[in-house]
Amino acid sequence: MGKDRLLKQLLRERFVITLRTGESFDGLLVDADEKTVRLVDAVALTEAGRRVVDGELFVPRAEIVYLQKPGVSA
Repeated sequence: MGKDRLLKQLLRERFVITLRTGESFDGLLVDADEKTVRLVDAVALTEAGRRVVDGELFVPRAEIVYLQKPGVSA
């Protein structure tokens, strides 16, 4: 499992993903490998509000700046 160990433990949890472009998506993490994460039930978070993503969202990990698990505080 290597570097994917943590993500694999968190499958079926909701995350907000922020990309290098500044775009953000909120979705249910259903799969991850060394190159890609896959979200379902995803929405794009824009200045105008939330926009539903049609279908599954595949995000290259190299484009991800950070992942946030909403509602979790340290």
